[in-house]
Amino acid sequence: MKIPPILKQYITEAILKTGLRMPSRLKLPPSSLRFALEQITRVFPQRRDVEIRQIRLAGIAAEEIKPQPAATQLIFHIHGGAFFLGSLNTHRAFLSEIAVRTQMQVLHIDYPLAPEHQYPDAAEAIYDVYQQLLDQGIQPKDIIVSGDSCGASLALALVLQLKQRNPALVPSALILMSPLLDLTLTSQSLRYNRKHDALLSIETVATGISFYVPGDMDRSTPELSPIFGDFTGLPPTLVQVGSKEILLDDARRFEQKASQAGVAVRFKLYTGMWHNFQMFSPWFDEAKRSLDDLAEFAQEIDQS
Repeated sequence: MKIPPILKQYITEAILKTGLRMPSRLKLPPSSLRFALEQITRVFPQRRDVEIRQIRLAGIAAEEIKPQPAATQLIFHIHGGAFFLGSLNTHRAFLSEIAVRTQMQVLHIDYPLAPEHQYPDAAEAIYDVYQQLLDQGIQPKDIIVSGDSCGASLALALVLQLKQRNPALVPSALILMSPLLDLTLTSQSLRYNRKHDALLSIETVATGISFYVPGDMDRSTPELSPIFGDFTGLPPTLVQVGSKEILLDDARRFEQKASQAGVAVRFKLYTGMWHNFQMFSPWFDEAKRSLDDLAEFAQEIDQS
């Protein structure tokens, strides 16, 4: 029996709220929440028409996901998880789908998580990996930097750092999926979408930030909250966000500020979708459309 789309979405949101969002509000140890997330993401089907290779870059465990031997463009993806969740395992199936749809090589890394590692450990590890890619002869024009949730924050912070050090190092494009960009938590959607976001709770975000940010640091510095950075000179950027996300306004604020700075920004809003909805593309049309949009954007960058 085929389940109607509305009923399927209702059931999925109920499962997510019960299985992940509710436990995340109970102040469980990070190990318990990491285990829960790993179990939930096991339901995502992994594409078999890719080659996955375990590697190390700058001392960090990583994976290459290749849909074809001669892929010319590289998507360097930084996974989300509120700075203390997420792994190669949680994002492997999702990124295998992106690799097939874009026909590009995808690289993702197991950067150090909080609370075991506070800022700047993750940011420094990500920068070192990017630098090693350049040292291996990969050109910035052949790299798209991508991130979801807090990974989008780390991705944007990386590009801002590269731009400041040497604009010639800036990648060809940036992809921000369901981005967490303001660690001061001042976006209004944190409140008005609090009951609607099936996956992410304010408590999880606040906990992750408290784990990640040293107590004596100003959370509004662009290194931590890249929404407050100078966007002039950023590469073309795709922003994707769901209408039910508590982080909706982080994405909207980025789109407004980036446009004012002259950035070629493409903002995509997906109706009825929750945080990190792109990972649910096997089951929901809006999530499928988001990956189609991502692939179209990436291929336009590759051909420009």
